[in-house]
Amino acid sequence: MISVFCDFDGTITSYDSIVFLTERFGGGPGYRSDAFSRIKSGEWSVYEAIEHELASVTISWEEAVRALKANIEVDSFFEDFVAWCRDRSLQIQIVSSGMRPVVELFLGHLGLQIYAHPVTISERGWHYQPDANVMKVPVLEKARQNTERLIYVGDGTSDVCAIPYVDDLFAKRYLADYCQSNGVPYIPFDSFEDVKERLGALL
Repeated sequence: MISVFCDFDGTITSYDSIVFLTERFGGGPGYRSDAFSRIKSGEWSVYEAIEHELASVTISWEEAVRALKANIEVDSFFEDFVAWCRDRSLQIQIVSSGMRPVVELFLGHLGLQIYAHPVTISERGWHYQPDANVMKVPVLEKARQNTERLIYVGDGTSDVCAIPYVDDLFAKRYLADYCQSNGVPYIPFDSFEDVKERLGALL
């Protein structure tokens, strides 16, 4: 069996939903920039940073849905990529450090396996609740034991942890820069049309 794991925020979507909500309805761009710096320095884990960022967000779910839908788009080639994977019996799954309700908002209609985290939404601040069972490392560790080839598609800081577990890594933005700087082999992509073409050639 060949497994394809895709990150959500910034990989499948045009913009990271947590960054968008924090900058627009939370602590602001400076707050988000500080959290990013703390991740890179090792002071905060990705999950700790998300927890802090979302605690600063003070809008209702209804307001968030309208804003997210108006400002964030799914890669126009992604649904075709899902169909392409299914036609070839490739097991495609979503593994996100972000919020399950947001992933489901954009991708729920596709019927994919989604690994993402719960959040309690309040106008006094959103409470992100990282679930150890759906974190990327344990999910990929388990998948590694049950698959002959593991493909990963990602873009950000939360995807660096996937590197030890994958056979073929598709990367853009921060993840591509990280791989370039650290000598990690990767396949660059801009859209899921690129992923489909390059994965097809690999297989």
